Amino acid sequence: MKALGILAPLVLACGAGARVWPGDMAPPDDADAPPLRDEFLAKAREVSLAFSETLPNYLCRQTTIRFESRTRKPNWIPLDVVTADLVYEDGKESYRNIRINDKPLKKGAVEPPGTWSTGEFASTLLDLFSPATAADFRRVGDSTAAGRPAVVYDFQVDQPHSHWRVSVGPETAYPAYRGSLWIDKETYRVLRIEMQSVMLPAEFPLDKIEWAVDYDFVRIGGQFYLLPVHAENLGCFRGSFECAKNVLDFRNYRKFTSESQILVTDAIVPYEEPSGSKPAAQPK
Repeated sequence: MKALGILAPLVLACGAGARVWPGDMAPPDDADAPPLRDEFLAKAREVSLAFSETLPNYLCRQTTIRFESRTRKPNWIPLDVVTADLVYEDGKESYRNIRINDKPLKKGAVEPPGTWSTGEFASTLLDLFSPATAADFRRVGDSTAAGRPAVVYDFQVDQPHSHWRVSVGPETAYPAYRGSLWIDKETYRVLRIEMQSVMLPAEFPLDKIEWAVDYDFVRIGGQFYLLPVHAENLGCFRGSFECAKNVLDFRNYRKFTSESQILVTDAIVPYEEPSGSKPAAQPK
């Protein structure tokens, strides 16, 4: 079986040990962003750049269902389910208690074989609004996302400014990409991001990469934060119908402190959804 891998602002690896596709977004430039002519988009960028500074340390349960298809018309066959405790501490993500079909990884393994992804949090959003990325935005209309009124922008990033690293085994590319943003009309928060690669190098094993993430307001420690709740990734091999897809869900967010402990056992511990409804709106 070929080695397959996709990396959006995430890290992915796939196949039964043979496939690997790690990748991620490079950190954004620290330079002050140039002014935007669109006042709404300028406010959204301001809010987004302040996003990571407001996040507390937290942990959540990440569930990834992995699929593959080998037909012209996609017929997605489920492969397995990967679960992990995702810890966000001081701006960095780490993964603990990783299990495949509820079985712990083999002794000595630090990540599961097959498709695996990370980075659905602040890195993509920060990079997209970074002046180093030089994204070209175009307002296209109104819509809804997460049940809220939103303004939709299409965007494009050319190859010289791309920080989207895509790797398949030893081969790496930084493709140009395009996509869309759904921005909350009231809070200026990004509610959804979609991205698609553009013109991957002819010698690169993949010819199609897509990524999308949905955000929603999540209660942590009595306050609401806009965080990922669902994501999907897709990658297809050049000259074939072979594709892989990951469907990710993030649940049971809660605070993580230096005193917190995550116990790894063979017991099944149910994860319950936190009680309480989300707010109708958040402060601007």
